[in-house]
Amino acid sequence: MDRFHEFLVFRRTVETSNVTRAAELLHVSQPAVSRTLANLEARLGVALLRRGKRGITVTEAGQALYGQIVGLLDGLDEMETGVSARRGQLSGSIRLTSSPIIFNELVVPLLARFSESHPEVAVECLLGSENYDLPAANIDLAVRGGRPGGQELVARKIGVAPIALYASDAYLARQGVPQALEELEGHRLVGSLFERDRGFWQLESETREGVALSLPVTVHHRADDLLGSMALMQAGQGIGLAPKYGAAKQGLRRVLPEWRAEGPPIFVVWPATRHMPARVRALADLLIAELPRLVRG
Repeated sequence: MDRFHEFLVFRRTVETSNVTRAAELLHVSQPAVSRTLANLEARLGVALLRRGKRGITVTEAGQALYGQIVGLLDGLDEMETGVSARRGQLSGSIRLTSSPIIFNELVVPLLARFSESHPEVAVECLLGSENYDLPAANIDLAVRGGRPGGQELVARKIGVAPIALYASDAYLARQGVPQALEELEGHRLVGSLFERDRGFWQLESETREGVALSLPVTVHHRADDLLGSMALMQAGQGIGLAPKYGAAKQGLRRVLPEWRAEGPPIFVVWPATRHMPARVRALADLLIAELPRLVRG
């Protein structure tokens, strides 16, 4: 068995904590991944992984081997990248994580441009609400809302997304367009993660500086993901808060345009303790340069 392949299979299994997901990423079958892991453990004579009902955990020996494997494979990757860069072409892979809404509406258009310029660079995207430990998960870049924690990270603030009240044309045609905040009491409302305090919307005036209020609301449906809450609005389920950069693309119509909400700041983040390959730097530079325009909507 090729040791390089064994190490790659083991690395992907540790990083995903899931044999099926590792197989998908490597484009091999799940049994093939299981056999490779078993062969590696047999050859080394030590258990590297524990399989349980809740998934895979890594043994102490597995953690030690994982650290060495990451250094070895990243070193090989850097060697290839250096050769490619000398001939003017980047190659290799990038692991990026983001929330679904930021990825769909902001990152994807820039990834398309990046791929046109660097077709030999593959990007693996991890989407969801989980805030990964970037160095531990071997993630190169993160694009997320909210200030990142941890001293081993470099964070570049992109901006704050404008948030406003939106609904679908179908809902407004059926229920009418509210003309004042007080009228929201007679409407069905959709909740989202922008409710910092459950039961209240923190709003501020677009036209009167310093005018802000905490509006008590009773929501009917709620989603903890912005794509979900916007899908509910798009389906005519009520009025809710959404970022401008996504609402227009979803065909939503702004209501009570005098009022807005403060969205979380958006950051591009990467591990401070890891050397940044040229391909990762190229993507980070593109995101930092172009995302502010897209965030404003």
